[in-house]
Amino acid sequence: MRSVSARLTLRFVTISALLLGLFSASLYLWVRESLAREADREVAARSGMFLDRLSESAPGGRRALGPDAVRDLNRFLEMSGCAADVRRADGTVLFVSGGFSPARKGYRERVDQAVDAEGTALIVRLAMSDQPFRRRLRELLLYFTIFCPIALGAAGLFGYLFVRQTFAPIEAVRRQAEQISRASVSDRIPEPATTGELRDLVRTFNEMLDRLQRAILDLEHFAADAAHELRTPLATLRAEIETAVQHSRTTEEYERILASFHEEVVRMSRVVADLFTLAKLDMRQYALQRERVRLAPLLEEARETWEAMAAERGVEIRTEGGDAEVLGDPTALRRVLMNLVENAIKFNREGGRVTLGIEGRNGRVRVRVSDTGIGIAANHLPRLFERFYRVDKARSRESGGAGLGLAICKSFIASHQGRIEVASEPGRGTVFTVELPSASADPAPDPIVKNH
Repeated sequence: MRSVSARLTLRFVTISALLLGLFSASLYLWVRESLAREADREVAARSGMFLDRLSESAPGGRRALGPDAVRDLNRFLEMSGCAADVRRADGTVLFVSGGFSPARKGYRERVDQAVDAEGTALIVRLAMSDQPFRRRLRELLLYFTIFCPIALGAAGLFGYLFVRQTFAPIEAVRRQAEQISRASVSDRIPEPATTGELRDLVRTFNEMLDRLQRAILDLEHFAADAAHELRTPLATLRAEIETAVQHSRTTEEYERILASFHEEVVRMSRVVADLFTLAKLDMRQYALQRERVRLAPLLEEARETWEAMAAERGVEIRTEGGDAEVLGDPTALRRVLMNLVENAIKFNREGGRVTLGIEGRNGRVRVRVSDTGIGIAANHLPRLFERFYRVDKARSRESGGAGLGLAICKSFIASHQGRIEVASEPGRGTVFTVELPSASADPAPDPIVKNH
């Protein structure tokens, strides 16, 4: 049964049947007990009336009842619908009505004791037919037999109509959502005027469409940017190859062409490697080791690596602050710091300064990489960590790579439960801040490897 409406209706009818069955059974038992008590009181009352008549007719000694007394007692029993048996204590039968039998079924019996005129003990057994009692119970069972199926059928019908009416707005949302495709992903489902779960569902679905639309746009831009980024070096290679094969070249010219080939291949290899890294990070397939990492040696390594380029540009690199430990992957953190220090030098002004600092506060560690370079305009800052995004002029292809470095940095830091921020002022410089949980705030030293 695939229909949710049908399943809910079936469950509603099942629960209704259980409740109705429980109610009917409890009502039947209560009525039966009440009727039984009423029948017992009726037997007791008639037994008392029979004893009164018997006391008026019972002889003394061991004599039997006279014909008139027997006739009077039988008339009373016939009118009351009862049967009786009277015996003395020694078992002598004093009176027995027609049709009386101790083993007779369909009667309610009561045993009393009495005494005759001489004080002799008498045992009186009176039985009354329980047909009225059983007839009422049969009528009640017949009522349940007729009423319960009708009630369950009505419950199923009205339950199904109620479920369909309840699901009607959801079905309308489904039909509207069915019309949304990649070509019309910008369409949204109107929110219903009523509040409650349905409005929350529509709002959540529209928010999902917003995220999906952004993801599709990002994917389209990403594919276009990746194609453009790879097309340029491929076009350069093709042009140089075609030029090289058209005419004979000297050894020096071939060496220059091969060097150009090598430069373009290195650029494409770097783009492909960065794309592969981002893809693995997106799919959580990048293996990240979790261990205690000191940040000061990583900053010092980055400073030493780019010191030659800094000296060539006349940029001074200074280190401030102490040291701190975090739990993370040393390779990933090294790549982040390398990228930030390289950018700080590459986009600095001649004679500028790069400052590297570490500080810890409230269980968090902050690494700052600041420069006195050309700065970044405020309108570029929100998109600075997007893939393939480069600031005009200062982030050109010739000086800024493919525009994937900061995107990789952000993904690495996010995978360490940290964040990376940037603040900049044109003409005065830029500050990148990496914030990570301190190793003392997370005592678990075991490595964490994401799914391969």
